[in-house]
Amino acid sequence: MHFFTSVTTCYLPKARVLASTLKKHNPDAVMHLVISDDLPEGFDLTKEDFDYVWIAEDFIKSENNKKWFYMHTVVELCTAVKGAAALHILQKTNAEKLIYLDPDIGVFDNLDSLGDMLDKSSVLLTPHQIDPSVSKQGIIDEEICSLKHGVYNFGFFAVRNDENGLKFLSWWNDRLMEFCYDDIPNGLFTDQKWGDIAPALFEFVKIIHEPEYNVATWNLATRKVEGNEEDGWIVNGKKLKFYHFTGFDSGAHRIMLAQHAKEGDPVWNLSMLYEKLMYEKGQNELGKVKFKYAFYENGELIDKKERILFRNRLDVYNYFENPFNDECYLWMKANVSAKEDNILSVCKKRFLYKMLYKITLFSLRKKFKQKYKYYQNILEKMQGKLSGTN
Repeated sequence: MHFFTSVTTCYLPKARVLASTLKKHNPDAVMHLVISDDLPEGFDLTKEDFDYVWIAEDFIKSENNKKWFYMHTVVELCTAVKGAAALHILQKTNAEKLIYLDPDIGVFDNLDSLGDMLDKSSVLLTPHQIDPSVSKQGIIDEEICSLKHGVYNFGFFAVRNDENGLKFLSWWNDRLMEFCYDDIPNGLFTDQKWGDIAPALFEFVKIIHEPEYNVATWNLATRKVEGNEEDGWIVNGKKLKFYHFTGFDSGAHRIMLAQHAKEGDPVWNLSMLYEKLMYEKGQNELGKVKFKYAFYENGELIDKKERILFRNRLDVYNYFENPFNDECYLWMKANVSAKEDNILSVCKKRFLYKMLYKITLFSLRKKFKQKYKYYQNILEKMQGKLSGTN
C-alpha cells in the first residue's frame, strides 16, 4: 500500500519518525513525503525512509499560485494540499490504495487490516471519539471540541483508487482549494469540518470504530494504553495500530496527557519514546524553522490578519499579482498593521485622559491626597511606558 504525509520543513523530523515506524512494521509500504516548503540543505532521499518527495508548488493548480499560497497559514497550507496531493499521487503512481497519516503519528503494528477494509469500502475515516465522554470535563474537552473542529480526525484517511474514491477526493479537493481555513466562527476548521458531511453525501464511506486506530489525547479517557517498547503496545486489549502525538510543539500534548494518566504509566512511556525518536531525527535542527511562505520577499513576516484581508477583499486580491513583493508589503503595513497601531494608540490615550480626570477630582479634595499620589504614580509609570507610542 501507499502512504503519504504533508509537511513543511519544521515537521520533517516528525515525518521521519512516521516513515521509520511505518516501515518497521510494514516493510512493503511505499511512503510519499509532500512538502509545502524548501527541502533542508543536505536532504538526500537515498538516506531517508521516504520513497517519493512531492513539492506542493508542482501540483497545486490555482489561477495564481503566489496568491493561493499567500492566503494560507502554515497549518492551513499543509492541510489544503492534501486532496490535491492524493489525486496527484494516484495519477502518477497508479497506486490501488492510498493512506494519509499526519506527520506526528507513530505506527506500532502492521496496517494490512486497512487494506482489507479498502477492499470493501472506498473511503475510510476515524472519529475523534468512538465512545461517549465519561465526565463533564470530558464533554467539554472531547465532544464539544469535536463539534468545533470536526467529528472525524483527518490526521488519517484512506481511499481506494476507484470511481468512488476519486469522486470523494475530487469533491474534497475542490473545497480545500477555496475554503481550507481556520475559521471556526464561520463553520470551518481547515480540512476537517468537510468530513462531517462526507458520510451523508457518500454511502461508500466507512467509519472505523475499532479503538486501536488513531489513539490520541482526545480519546484517552476511553482507551487504555498498556505494554512497552519490547513487548509491544496494547489499547483496550488490542494491538495498538497507530498513535497520534498531537500538540507536542505547543506543550498541549503533555498537558492533556496528564489529565488521563500519571507519569510512568505506559502511555507516558510511549510518549517519551516518541519524543526520543523525534529528536534523533533532527528536531533540534529543524523544529523551529519557519516555512518559506511565512515571509515577504524582503524577509519580513506576514501577519495572519494580512492573509485574511487579502482573501476577503476582492479589490486587494485582484490588484496584487504577487502579494509577497514589496508593494503588497508596504500596502499591508499601511492599511492593516498601522491601522491597528492607531486604534491601540487611541485606546491608550483614552485611558490616560480617564486617569487625568480622576487625578483632577482627587486633587480638589484634601481627604483624597493619598489617592492623588497613588494615581499620580500610576500615571507617571504609564506615561513612561507609552512615551514611545504616542
